[in-house]
Amino acid sequence: MSRSFPGGRPIPDRSVVLIHLSLLCVAIFWGSNFVSIKHLLDTISPGNVVVLRLLMASLVFIPIVLIMARGIPKIQRADIPMLLVIAILGVTINTSAIAFGTQLIPAAVASLIVTGNPVFTAIISRILVGEPMTGRKIFGVIIAFSGFLIVLLYGGQEAEFSIQNALGVLITMGGPLAWAFYTVLSKPLQGRYDPVQFVGVTTIAGSLPLLPFLLVNTELITVTRTFGPTQWLALTVSAVLALVVAYLLWYRGLSILEPTQIAVYVYMVPVFGALGAWLLLGERITIFVLLGGLTILTGVIITNTTRSGPVDRILRRYRAEKASGQTGKGSDTDE
Repeated sequence: MSRSFPGGRPIPDRSVVLIHLSLLCVAIFWGSNFVSIKHLLDTISPGNVVVLRLLMASLVFIPIVLIMARGIPKIQRADIPMLLVIAILGVTINTSAIAFGTQLIPAAVASLIVTGNPVFTAIISRILVGEPMTGRKIFGVIIAFSGFLIVLLYGGQEAEFSIQNALGVLITMGGPLAWAFYTVLSKPLQGRYDPVQFVGVTTIAGSLPLLPFLLVNTELITVTRTFGPTQWLALTVSAVLALVVAYLLWYRGLSILEPTQIAVYVYMVPVFGALGAWLLLGERITIFVLLGGLTILTGVIITNTTRSGPVDRILRRYRAEKASGQTGKGSDTDE
């Protein structure tokens, strides 16, 4: 299949290779994000991690958005309330849940949980907009939540149940859940705005509720003065590479490649997260983390693909028989 740029100009094979390499970088950045957050949590509190991440990302996004929009982005007044809601969900709550949850669990486990976002999105889409839940999606959701249960019960470093690990998993799950609401609620708005500008504006808007904490938190300024090279590198990876550069590369790839091609790189995020946690943090990857992770990824892949399978055929047959039975009852009543 020939590929072309948005303007219709054919894409050279070399450019396609570079796009795939850039998406590989996206997976590395997103996987490294959890390792970076875990490293920062050794020095500062989860709240301070959130404030620093969003502040730095917003400072980078502001000039990008202004240049792309050639000034302040024009946002329809009617869209502002919803934009603020999804900014709080997708940025403020999402990043806070990940930071506070990762404090209690291994970085590898956190990366696995957040990768389950498509499962939460399928559920929220069904609840809010009535999007059909095919048999394949239902099966994928069940499989994924089985994986969540495994890491919730036995995902700690000791491979045994602990309240701290279970609490950390539940808090971290608030991240992809909030992002699922963001994904579903933002669909009507994303069609009206440039995707990169949209992400930039929501990131900046989602940072605004944290400004009061920045102004009164003198400890944050004191702590950052003691940052060494590794802390600044971790913050740069988490804020600039994971929140800004990754999205620029992601939407660039999305404008050229098929969504199914890009989805492969999402599945690689926990691989890089676990690998980085093992190499850089010395985390032990237990058999339960591997089993739970593979189960979650299997559920995500099933949920995220549309091919009809046996479960769909069984459900279709059941619905057809149910509809046929209701029709028969209706006919008997008419007679």
